[in-house]
Amino acid sequence: MSFAQQVVLFLVDGMRPDGLQAADTPFMDSLMAAGSSTMTARTVTPSTTLPCHTSLFYGVTPERHGITTNVWQPPARPTPSLFQQLHQGGLKTAQFYNWEELRDMSPPGSLDMAIFINNLYEPNGAGDLEIARSARSWLSAHPIHFAFIYLGQTDIIGHVFGWMSDEYLQAIANADRAIGDVLAALSAETVVLVTSDHGGHGKTHGTDMPEDVTIPLIIHGGNLAGGVIERPIAITDIAPTIVTLFGRTPPPDWIGRALVEP
Repeated sequence: MSFAQQVVLFLVDGMRPDGLQAADTPFMDSLMAAGSSTMTARTVTPSTTLPCHTSLFYGVTPERHGITTNVWQPPARPTPSLFQQLHQGGLKTAQFYNWEELRDMSPPGSLDMAIFINNLYEPNGAGDLEIARSARSWLSAHPIHFAFIYLGQTDIIGHVFGWMSDEYLQAIANADRAIGDVLAALSAETVVLVTSDHGGHGKTHGTDMPEDVTIPLIIHGGNLAGGVIERPIAITDIAPTIVTLFGRTPPPDWIGRALVEP
């Protein structure tokens, strides 16, 4: 395969697959139509934001990394972060986010750029749109190989109004507009992934219910065959996939399996 020159990972916090399918999402729909996707990927339990992100970026389940709440503590048996693995391989990395607890997804020295904006509670989705503008501006002007763009307001709306409420679907549509804003600044050769950390039910999440642990995954680019991904996918498969897209070898401690061939 030809290796990626740039990979951008979008994560819409709390986005259920059926929420994605029900909301007005022309940009994510276009990525699915031209790429590969599944609406049946699975996250870890507890299906809570920090444990799920830690599994995504550190490649192991909570039983190994030890993060079971939204409070970070250094793992007793650490594994390399995705940011660390790429940065040590000579690649430039960046993170744009509006939930400050995600700072520990990138160990010290593993980022070339980070923008955190404390705007999760801005009305009408303005916070996610501000994150997108910051990412678009920076990525337009700087040669970043891997960027993580976190959009957190959908989860906030789920907790206030309920998962699958009209307001929740509007928040997903707003996240889609944010994604579209960034896509306009990216090269056509950029590999784009879109996923979530967990779903939700009622006004909460964190259980092993299908509504909580089922997440979407979209991959556009990267020489995948296209269409629906048939094999079972876990959130721990995302980091190995990104490392492999760059022609690197995932560390042996990671338990996931890349979706692309080396």
